[in-house]
Amino acid sequence: MTMGMSMPQMQQHMQQHMATMQTLHAKMAAAQTPAERQALMADHSKAMHEGMDMMKGMKAMGGKPGMGSGTTPVDPAQHQPMMEMRMDMMQTMMDMMMQRMPAAATPPGSK
Repeated sequence: MTMGMSMPQMQQHMQQHMATMQTLHAKMAAAQTPAERQALMADHSKAMHEGMDMMKGMKAMGGKPGMGSGTTPVDPAQHQPMMEMRMDMMQTMMDMMMQRMPAAATPPGSK
């Protein structure tokens, strides 16, 4: 994600990334064998790294003016929807991480 993106461009980029992560999540859940899951791991890892980079960029954009963030402050009307998108992304990433764990390491009742 480029810091030069406008807020609508950033929101669209996030929505596209969320759709990609949700698709990968569904594919991982549908995988029947360890080999199928392993084949999805490279895409899964790439999506996780991109999501982390995107969230770091969002955090920087939400910085307070004069606090060394180096960015233009976000309009308060846009702050809430962006934070909700960030939380949704974090939840999806947590679900994806849990999916990567071996079944024996998954706590009971966590599905």
